Amino acid sequence: MTKEPAVRLPPVEQIGIVVRDADQAAEFFTATFGWGPFKISEVEMKGFTYGDRTGNCRLKMAFARSGDIEIELIEVMEGETPHSDFLRRSGEGLHHLRFRVDDFDAMTAALAREGVDPLWSQKFPGIAAFAYMKTDKTSGLMVELFEMKEPQKGQK
Repeated sequence: MTKEPAVRLPPVEQIGIVVRDADQAAEFFTATFGWGPFKISEVEMKGFTYGDRTGNCRLKMAFARSGDIEIELIEVMEGETPHSDFLRRSGEGLHHLRFRVDDFDAMTAALAREGVDPLWSQKFPGIAAFAYMKTDKTSGLMVELFEMKEPQKGQK
């Protein structure tokens, strides 16, 4: 008899890779693996929660698809994030798997009951929410939960 999981995540939606140079990494992955084209942009994040503190950062992010999976390359340009800590500790490499959830608050609460708490998170009211979950209970695997709100009628 198979035991039902405590928390059932949806299929993996994204693979996040921390890199030192997003432009260079995008060129390599396109030339070597045929991923792309990558869409590259810089993002400034303010007021996120990281552990027990709040912070700001600037990231360069590159996105491409490989079938149903989104490939995300993340370069930290400024600030302290789980990505900058990962880069110092492990160098470049696979950082996280992202799962799109329908009810962010319910899923983070369900994982918290299993001892998997948010490490880095931010909510954009009415738009989106994300959280990287602590890895000490997940064999070092960083899990990102992501919820994108559907626009209400009359909104873009």
